[in-house]
Amino acid sequence: MSLVNNSISERLQQLTSAGFTAFVNANEAANVNQLLLGKAPDGIDLKLAADQILSRRKAKDKLPTWHQTNGLILPPPLSIEQSSSERTAEYKRSILKGKHLVDLTGGMGVDLLTLSSQFDKATHVEMDEWLSVVFRHNAKVLTEKPIETFNQKAEDYLKTFDGKATFFIDPARRDSHKKKVFLFEDCSPNVIELMPQFRAKAKQVLIKAAPMIDITLGIKQLSFVKEVHVVSLNNECKEILFLLDFGFTEQATIHCINLKSDTEELLSFDLSGEKDTEVNYTSPQSYIYEPNASIRKAGAFRSVAASFGLSKIAPNTHLYTSEELINNFPGRIFKTLGGVDKKNIKVHFPEGKANVISKNYPLTPEQIKKKFKLKDGGERFLIAFRNEKNGTDLLSCLKID
Repeated sequence: MSLVNNSISERLQQLTSAGFTAFVNANEAANVNQLLLGKAPDGIDLKLAADQILSRRKAKDKLPTWHQTNGLILPPPLSIEQSSSERTAEYKRSILKGKHLVDLTGGMGVDLLTLSSQFDKATHVEMDEWLSVVFRHNAKVLTEKPIETFNQKAEDYLKTFDGKATFFIDPARRDSHKKKVFLFEDCSPNVIELMPQFRAKAKQVLIKAAPMIDITLGIKQLSFVKEVHVVSLNNECKEILFLLDFGFTEQATIHCINLKSDTEELLSFDLSGEKDTEVNYTSPQSYIYEPNASIRKAGAFRSVAASFGLSKIAPNTHLYTSEELINNFPGRIFKTLGGVDKKNIKVHFPEGKANVISKNYPLTPEQIKKKFKLKDGGERFLIAFRNEKNGTDLLSCLKID
């Protein structure tokens, strides 16, 4: 056994010992910096313990099942930050199923462990030796399904893979200088370079991309894109998924999904339909609508108006309006209280507080609050926007839950 493997074996033994686990659990709420400066109890590596404590804190909300399961080793905090949440992993189960799933960038395995129930066979490929060891340990705790593991680069595994499979890949989005990147050609591995092997060996490929990715460019670069899933969690865009099907030659369908605590908001459209859809423009009516983050990211600005029978306030102002309330709109809904007199704004916000939204307006919310001497908060919303005549307006509103 190599020295590296000896080191990993020792670390694994430490992390799985009863004394170490008890120490980490007992100090989950402790000040980590103070903990590191203190005296280590016998048999406890404080740096390892601090790492596990920080990881447990990050996992509490993002990976509640992992947090509550005894006997797991949590990967480093950065790996948890970069991993899917349990909720977004569950969503992926609606996209993929088949005989053999290969996760080429397996990491801590949140996606693979969730998706494996949809497949007869599952394979975890991970280039980092420690993450590969941790996954093997955790998989035995989290699932009864046997999952084969390979400590290899995705490129090396693909070269030797013989057969057909469904591939999932989540390229690393940090370069050699730890700087965040998002273009496919800048990520590792470069999925553009892997396309010939995918075409030869894949039934389908699901590629997870950063929320910053240009969807239209991604579709053009990848080709054979059957579906794009723009996934938000509580109105924060988390990931964009490109589903490739090498027998598909039609136009991709784009699904905008916002996962909420007890429901999902869904809007589907295609790019040609978005371009050709007619939209009516009008001044604000009784209700104002702001689309959720997935719709805004996908650019479904005409499609959302047509789907819910709404008028748009201005071509580049992505707010919508109606006289009658549309309850099932995928986003935030506001009841208009009327226009705001810029010279006498305290009449509309007597407490000096407002929740400010700026849409196609020359000032940011912070600049608006500073200009009108408003503090953040209160029940009322101040919506600043550019109207159809290219002028600027302010509206006082109440949010409808």
